[in-house]
Amino acid sequence: MRKFRYRPAIVNNNPVVRFLFEEMHRQRCCQMDLSEKVGLHRDTLRNWRTKHVPRIDDIEAALNCLGYTLKAVKIKNKEK
Repeated sequence: MRKFRYRPAIVNNNPVVRFLFEEMHRQRCCQMDLSEKVGLHRDTLRNWRTKHVPRIDDIEAALNCLGYTLKAVKIKNKEK
């Protein structure tokens, strides 16, 4: 495991991406470690933090490495 470093700002406003990086910080997991576990290039994770929205299978794999799963939940109808 690499030495954990500072916490760069999360520019991406996607809530799943924000959760991923906040959880990485909480678990003290650096981008390089997670990218190796998931099988992604480290620049891919860096791009998620700043501007790109990840594919569902990639974000799910990253969340699985942190001990989470991605789940679809029906939204309650607001009209009734």
